[in-house]
Amino acid sequence: MAANTSRRERYSDDFALTKFTMPVVWQMSSVIPGGFFIYREDEKRELIYANQRVCDIYGCADLDEFKALTGFTFNGMVHPDDFHLIQESIDNQIDSEEGDSFDHVEYRIIRKDGTVRWVDDYGHFGYSPEYGDLYYVFISDITKQKTEMVSNEKYDNLKVATENLLSALSGAALSDDAKGAMEELKKLM
Repeated sequence: MAANTSRRERYSDDFALTKFTMPVVWQMSSVIPGGFFIYREDEKRELIYANQRVCDIYGCADLDEFKALTGFTFNGMVHPDDFHLIQESIDNQIDSEEGDSFDHVEYRIIRKDGTVRWVDDYGHFGYSPEYGDLYYVFISDITKQKTEMVSNEKYDNLKVATENLLSALSGAALSDDAKGAMEELKKLM
């Protein structure tokens, strides 16, 4: 971003969150799939809104439980080991010359029951005269997809290692049992 251009100047849009538009946001976010929240882009990163699906993703029965778990801040929502990298990625995407007012990150969270989950986060930076600099964010739980991806990567790595082992053993003097086991492995590959 040009040194003299602020995010606010660069990304002015026609929508401004106000006390009059907030009821529309509440109503719309109650019927959309996935989690939706809004937070202030300042040092505290306090949330000003989170729908029930955000609470569900974090394993909280209601907003009070979610507030107790996260401090009702974006910092409190992100796994502490991930926060600085995630915030840096968001800032880089928003401030990039090629960028726009949108960001996309994936990060871990810690649910109320202590389990670690993965979320997919799509954010939009905007400005509101009433609330200041804000992020509007959609999140969804992608733990299943992440787990499958890691499993597929592990399988691929195991397959390559097995193929390398079979290749290395092919010239070795092996017992008939070992040769039979190698042939069975090759069939499975």
